[in-house]
Amino acid sequence: MNDDTLKNAIDSILFVSGDAVEIEMIATALDIDKKTLGRLIDEMATQKQQSEAGVLIKRVENKVQLCSNPVYMEQIDRALQPVKKSRLSQSLMETLAIIAYKQPITRFEIEQIRGVRCNYSIAVLIERGLIERVGRKKALGNPMLYATNDEFLRHFGLSSLAELPELKTEETNKQPKVV
Repeated sequence: MNDDTLKNAIDSILFVSGDAVEIEMIATALDIDKKTLGRLIDEMATQKQQSEAGVLIKRVENKVQLCSNPVYMEQIDRALQPVKKSRLSQSLMETLAIIAYKQPITRFEIEQIRGVRCNYSIAVLIERGLIERVGRKKALGNPMLYATNDEFLRHFGLSSLAELPELKTEETNKQPKVV
């Protein structure tokens, strides 16, 4: 791959991740050495900074991530303020439903059910005040446990979790066999 293709791949990896990604993981995925990757990241960061791009590249220890340009913070706040009060995306609703029905639950358990990483969804739900950390599971690594809270009930017009619709099990979802 040429440098431009590698830079586009790096941008894509960082965008999709949403979180900081270890430099070594990116180097392995792109089959390049860390020195070459470091040079490409530095070039990208400088180019984005000089062009006053809306999204910058930031290094955090041995990781790299995308971040918004602070120059545009006022516009970001104006544009996203209504979004914070808007309806929840499909992925947020899926994560929230799993937490509501299975609480308290760990991030790993949620990911096992959804089949995808959910760091971002959990962070957004905590930020919006719909879930909270409620302790740690007594298991290997003592993972954090998450549960809904009073704001969740208010948001959905419920007075208690008992008012949640009954959860369909696999048995009730099966169609009768036609012979």
